[in-house]
Amino acid sequence: MTQENPGAPLLDAIAAQQHQIIQCQFPNPVCGPGQALVRVRLAGDVPAWVSAQAARNTDGTILGRDIVGVIAEVSSDAPAGVRERLRRARVVCSPHIACGLCDMCRAGVSQHCREGGTMGTMGVPGSMAETVAVPWRNLTIVPDGMPDEVALLAGPLARALHAARMIRMEGKVYVTVLGDNLAALLAVQTIARLNATVRLLGWRPEAFGRAERWGVQHRHADEVGRRRDQTVVVDCVGSSRSLDLALGMLRPRGTLILAAEPAPGATPDLTPVVRGELEVLGASHGSVADALPLLVSGQIDTTGLIEVRTRPSEAPRLLSRGELLYVAVEF
Repeated sequence: MTQENPGAPLLDAIAAQQHQIIQCQFPNPVCGPGQALVRVRLAGDVPAWVSAQAARNTDGTILGRDIVGVIAEVSSDAPAGVRERLRRARVVCSPHIACGLCDMCRAGVSQHCREGGTMGTMGVPGSMAETVAVPWRNLTIVPDGMPDEVALLAGPLARALHAARMIRMEGKVYVTVLGDNLAALLAVQTIARLNATVRLLGWRPEAFGRAERWGVQHRHADEVGRRRDQTVVVDCVGSSRSLDLALGMLRPRGTLILAAEPAPGATPDLTPVVRGELEVLGASHGSVADALPLLVSGQIDTTGLIEVRTRPSEAPRLLSRGELLYVAVEF
């Protein structure tokens, strides 16, 4: 087990295959042009995602997508009003880093920035450090009175909200959210606000208890037949099994929304896409600023979704437990 090292960022996590802790030391970041320094109070992510990124991490990139922290510094090139508004503010950060210069950014679709990336991947430093440097444009101020652990889920909720908005959910006859991970539990709550027929299919009974509390229909995925009667299926898993099940449930000209990147090696049979003339949509990044009001209003129940809140010294061990919904690391 690594020892806690004040002043050095928490390392990534684990090499997924060997379950080996990787400790990386980095100097404190510098506040560059267009950036702000955030002193992290809570950082968090889904352990299964962290493990997958750790396996690909060959350059020691700090992992983690989600942050709640306090502004320590804002670059001098930021407008004076921005610097004043952010001064010592408590903030959350959108994990998608855009360049602001490419044709996609100029067209207003910076989530598809040609030069951008996601925190914790491909050399973009993540959230699991005492201090992080992020674009100040990515920051949203957390409302007074909102607990840190609720604000921390604004990022995951933003991704779920984006998936729910890919098509008009109101009036759809049969809607299924597939999965029992954090993404599925947030997505089914978000869609239930728009369509009361939505149901949750998964494999873990503990997810069904949460759905019961929210008044959402739920069933074990193995008990569901492939009757090709669903209008919309939102797949929050991305495995061969979940994709095959989703394609087998959709009615002709139904819609599959992929709210999770397909796992490496996932090989679903795409024949139903052609024969059923199915529409397949991908959903990636959402707006943290749009997600916060749902948390403020209490329309989304986050109770128990952060299963562990821990210190950096214990984080690598806990982030290796892929069965956990979400782990928050307190700095």
